[in-house]
Amino acid sequence: MFFSDVNRMFVIADEVYSHLVFGNKPFVPIGEFGSIVPVLTMGLYQRDGLFQILDSIRNYVNLSSDPATFIQVSIMISFIYLGAIPEILGNTEEDFFSNIVRTIKEDADICCSKIKEIPCIVCPQQPEGAMSVMVKLNLSLLEGINNDMDFCVKLVKEESVIVLPGTTVGMKNWIRITFAIEPGILAEGLDRIKSFYQRHAKKL
Repeated sequence: MFFSDVNRMFVIADEVYSHLVFGNKPFVPIGEFGSIVPVLTMGLYQRDGLFQILDSIRNYVNLSSDPATFIQVSIMISFIYLGAIPEILGNTEEDFFSNIVRTIKEDADICCSKIKEIPCIVCPQQPEGAMSVMVKLNLSLLEGINNDMDFCVKLVKEESVIVLPGTTVGMKNWIRITFAIEPGILAEGLDRIKSFYQRHAKKL
């Protein structure tokens, strides 16, 4: 927020998964910092609420009525989906959403527990509100694996398990493991990664 304030920037936040929080820390919406910088949270707003957000942005960057400085924000939503959403959500039992959160929490626990059995992968922090985790590779424990991309390519060829190379998101020699899947399938996938490690582990 300090960076945004100093550089006169407004923040656009995607909080569509704000309800998927399962750790000890509560979810804090980025709007809480709206007194520091203007915030645009992507989602469905009533017209008045959207106008208030745009007014906040306009005042913050000192926009004039000159057409050259006018900013238009367009949110395009399929009217078919827009009409269906209230009906879908209104007729869905609350247990459905609770079960999703419970399953994702179980997945996070399984993921972190299984990773502890794989010495070449380090999980710096257990997820508390996500469907994936970034973990660091210790390449010094592996033979014939040069970097995160090499790790991921060989893993999918040998074990049919796909993980995202950290290089694609600016984190070299990290990988992203997505765990939004049935717990049993997740456990099997992590067991395959463990087998991959054992096969490529550097001989002492």
